[in-house]
Amino acid sequence: MGTIGSTDALTDVHAGDPYPVYAWLRESEPVYRCRTGAYLLTRYTDCRRVLTERACFLAPGPLRPSAGTAGACAPVLSRVMSAQNPPRHTRMRAAVARRFVEHVRGQQPWVSRLCDRLLDGVVERLRYGVADMSPLAEAFARDTIMHVLGLPQGDRERLCALVSDIFPTSGPLPGQECDGAVAMRQLTDYLHGQVARRRRAPGDDLMSELVEAHTACPEALPHEELVSILTGLTVAGYPQIAAGIETGIVLMIRHPKWAVFLDDAAGARMFVEEVLRYDAPVQFTPAPRIPARTVVLSGVTIPAGAHLWPVLGAANRDPGVFTRPDAFWPGRGGARHLSFGGGAHYCLGAELVYLEMVMLLRRLRQRLPDLAQARPPAQRVGRLRGFTSVAVRRAEADRHDR
Repeated sequence: MGTIGSTDALTDVHAGDPYPVYAWLRESEPVYRCRTGAYLLTRYTDCRRVLTERACFLAPGPLRPSAGTAGACAPVLSRVMSAQNPPRHTRMRAAVARRFVEHVRGQQPWVSRLCDRLLDGVVERLRYGVADMSPLAEAFARDTIMHVLGLPQGDRERLCALVSDIFPTSGPLPGQECDGAVAMRQLTDYLHGQVARRRRAPGDDLMSELVEAHTACPEALPHEELVSILTGLTVAGYPQIAAGIETGIVLMIRHPKWAVFLDDAAGARMFVEEVLRYDAPVQFTPAPRIPARTVVLSGVTIPAGAHLWPVLGAANRDPGVFTRPDAFWPGRGGARHLSFGGGAHYCLGAELVYLEMVMLLRRLRQRLPDLAQARPPAQRVGRLRGFTSVAVRRAEADRHDR
């Protein structure tokens, strides 16, 4: 998701609690035209239509900065898969979707060991007082995607810095520029080098399999599309999941009556679904949608070629679709949230999101059932919902101290 220029409503959305702003927009201006000329969509039915009617609502494809785009960040991410249309999108998705899911499932034992090792450190720190869960969330998500792709763990600091420059998880606020072009060039150069290494010495990782697919049939998976796929997986592979984990931990502590859902696998999946609906890490789609013809949404006529931004966080709390939408209520049933988008662009990484969030939240409850807030969590301000710090302690320690 990119910051959408300098707009009055988005100043409030990015600078605090966005949900009152969303409620006002849904009720008063469900199709809100920004100063840039882009349109924000906040009702569930409008967002779902734009996400699923592929023939009418197009992805932007490669962009140059223009009115209504997502500021200076748009061209940087415009070549990743989520910004493409058929046949390019179809080809890229077919090349990676099945392979990605199979690799994620095959790596569950490794991910499980990583989860336990990271939690061992948290348990040890809590013996002496307070632990911050945000570094745990980031390390778990980052190391998992690096392992799935086969990226050297020794490169983690370098990759973290590049991804942060391309997709800064805090800010910038509307009106501030975000030029990640230099970092994107550095990341793609790095991935070109990794691809070359796999050609010489393939491993059992996802990148090696994709390189093999390119070598066997380069017209089906051209080299530049291979690198674009790897770029998208690297940039989107951990900041958003880490933010979801942070939010899940906070909600687990704030709502102990619902935390019991984490005691079994089926309930944990419902708990995670509600975390994603209630406070989605990514509040906007990664790229705008562009109507191929004049359309009408919520009574507003929108011309062909306009830039539409479905606001996923607003759609997920639409009272016309969800009962008591501002309540955290695992197992609520009914409509599916839109946090993974929809249609042909449904989030490729959804399987990884569920694996990591369910596994870590369940293990956390099993090992630290008396977890409590040490101080109010620090909400991240800007383009990605989550927390910059989630300080916790063990409530049991309080009883021993008394």
